[in-house]
Amino acid sequence: MQLNIFGQTFEYRNDRSELEAMFQKIFSMIDEVDRQLSHLVIDGVEVYDDFETYVEERIDSIRTIDVVAVTIEEYIRDVFQTMHLYLTRALPEIERIIDEFYQTPSEHTWIRFEQMLEGIQWIDQALYWLTEHPKHSLDRQALARIRETLAEQLRQLLQAVEAGDTILIADLIQYEVKPLWKDIMEHVKVHVVN
Repeated sequence: MQLNIFGQTFEYRNDRSELEAMFQKIFSMIDEVDRQLSHLVIDGVEVYDDFETYVEERIDSIRTIDVVAVTIEEYIRDVFQTMHLYLTRALPEIERIIDEFYQTPSEHTWIRFEQMLEGIQWIDQALYWLTEHPKHSLDRQALARIRETLAEQLRQLLQAVEAGDTILIADLIQYEVKPLWKDIMEHVKVHVVN
């Protein structure tokens, strides 16, 4: 398979034993030029996370891997744009989840609730990266406070799930999660270039 990065091409055998060396090459070259890995384009498919698993599962058939790396500023802008897009779509869905938890949640409600929790985890990971990355001028303290609040809400939600209290779940989403997500949305809007 062919690895294309920063105008250079490297050949690797389609063998699992090659993967560690290939990923070391990717990350060392990205570090050398002070970039951030955005995603990989593997045989025309954009892959944004869990690269190793994706490659490993398709190792026998991969022909090309193109590395897309961006500046820290571009990466931060992309993170905020992705977060903005997610929150814009998620907020109306939260309303439906709240309504359904105040009634009798269906299996589909629980699936959407689980997706909401995954969204919270993704936001937390993004905020963690932003608070820990030293090469930007964002308000780290504000981001850290949002993360702390998000973590506390997640803890409370999980306790409500363990207790089987669907009204408490609805209340927490209505009065804790939704307002925080709106605050995050306002914070993110400042950094999103439309």
